[in-house]
Amino acid sequence: MRTVIIGGGKGARAIINLAVMKYLKELPLEIMCVADPDLNAPGMVFARGHSIPTLQSMEEALSLPGIEMIIELTGQDEVLEKIHKIIPKGVTLMDHTSARIFWEVTNAKEETVRQLREITALEERIEAERLFLQGLVDSLPDLVVVLGPDRRAIKVNASFSKFTGISPVEAIGKTCIELLAKTELAEKCRETSDLLDSVFTDGKPHTLVWRTSSPEETYWEVSRVPIFDKNGKLEAVLSTWHRITERIMLQREIDMAEQRFRSFIDSAQDWISIKDLEGKYVIVNPVCARALNREPDEFTGKTPADLLPPEKAEDIQKHDKEVIRTNKHQVYEEVFTINGRDHYFQTVRFPLHDYKGDTIGVCTISRDVSAEKELREQLAQSAKLAAVGKLAAGVAHEINNPLTGILAYAEEMLEEIGPDNPLYQDMEVIIRETLRCRTIVRNLLDFSRQEKLKLEIVSPNHIVNQTLSLIKKLPQFQNITIETRLSALIPPITCDQHQLQQVVLNLMLNACDAMNGKGTIKVTTEYDRKRNKCLIMVEDNGPGIPENLIDKLFEPFFSTKGTSGLGLAVSWGIVERHHGTIEVDMAESGGAVFRIVLPTAEENR
Repeated sequence: MRTVIIGGGKGARAIINLAVMKYLKELPLEIMCVADPDLNAPGMVFARGHSIPTLQSMEEALSLPGIEMIIELTGQDEVLEKIHKIIPKGVTLMDHTSARIFWEVTNAKEETVRQLREITALEERIEAERLFLQGLVDSLPDLVVVLGPDRRAIKVNASFSKFTGISPVEAIGKTCIELLAKTELAEKCRETSDLLDSVFTDGKPHTLVWRTSSPEETYWEVSRVPIFDKNGKLEAVLSTWHRITERIMLQREIDMAEQRFRSFIDSAQDWISIKDLEGKYVIVNPVCARALNREPDEFTGKTPADLLPPEKAEDIQKHDKEVIRTNKHQVYEEVFTINGRDHYFQTVRFPLHDYKGDTIGVCTISRDVSAEKELREQLAQSAKLAAVGKLAAGVAHEINNPLTGILAYAEEMLEEIGPDNPLYQDMEVIIRETLRCRTIVRNLLDFSRQEKLKLEIVSPNHIVNQTLSLIKKLPQFQNITIETRLSALIPPITCDQHQLQQVVLNLMLNACDAMNGKGTIKVTTEYDRKRNKCLIMVEDNGPGIPENLIDKLFEPFFSTKGTSGLGLAVSWGIVERHHGTIEVDMAESGGAVFRIVLPTAEENR
């Protein structure tokens, strides 16, 4: 329709745009010209931009031949009246009021374009997010499948597709059992199908661990989580399979390492403990705990000050701080009193570090070296005895001959001078002291003589009984009470019973002397199962032995009674040749107890 537009404002511009873009399919407009006194009006400029003629004279525009429609857009009634006067016959007139339809069409078009742009942008954003989420899910090493209410796959990720060998498109519509049919998870999937159904019916998630053994042992952590819509209706279930084989194996190795560590700690006979930087116990092995009459758990979280005597706790804390300060291992000699006896320990303390190298605590390993200490002392004693024995053997022979001559001449002179001679008593002194010297020489010879043992299997009780039968005949035991406690379960020993009787007799004589002939002597036999040793103990209720003299008791020529001091040294040598030892302790009565420790006959085989 050939049209002239009167008025070159924004309305004209909008109608021209509709016509040019051919949005008015039901009303196609062929705009012949636009008339407006203002050549720079928006519609005028827009028309010229689209090669549409523009005129400043309305009359001239309406005089154009072939006009079919006039659109008045000035909004002025006088202009509308003028058009009515000059409008050619048969030409349709649309005033500015009726032309609003074009604005509505324009607005609708613009709104449509705007909404279309928004929808397009939204779709692009949704697609981008979908691709992002799909990429995110596909990047997961876990197997992921989303199941619809019919238990069939809606979506799977790349890892699941690669694991099953089924493409994401082929996977759609298949059940889990169908998807996993050719994998190591097939059997477990069938076994737990009821649990999967329960997620759909109950709407509750669950997590399982699947263990497979074909083709090799593997572990999977399986999670099934319901997905609800905005109305709370279950619309899908997200199933994931997370491979945890390496974690299980690592945990197994950690458990085994911890078990080996705990086994080492628990079976070690040394005292082992670990404390943190605050000095609190973290670990104490059973041997250490039992020695201190406690359970290992009683130490956890406590300090030495909470459990041990103040002086001992102070020493331990001092040593721990020194190790932490120096960050080096330290060795200490420590003494602990256990069941009334001092035990000597060689203790190593060293710092513990974490993976960064920071000090986190102190480990203590203490070894009871009491037996080694006693053995060293015994070896030293044996060396002394051996040296003295060699010396005694040579000296005794050299002295014995002159003594025999002195004694012979002294006895002869004594017979010649008679009792009335003033020198008679002096000669008696010479004879008595010479005889004493000869006794000492005889003891030296006995001490140095290494006679071959006449070994036989005998009960320690028999040795004690034989010795007691000799004691009863000695006058110095008239005011001594002898108590015996002989174990009926003590095993036999392999020994020279006569030499061991000499040892027991010597110990009883020493006990009698210590009590000045009055008191009680207890003789006991006992079997020490832990050490597999037989014990013969002689205990008196005398004044006891000063602690500073105990280490010297078995040295040759040491005596507190003015004797030769060879009795205990000889006894030591006899017991040592029987592969035993003699121990000395303070008795509960305040006196001394000598303990002969001998191996059983079975141990000596």
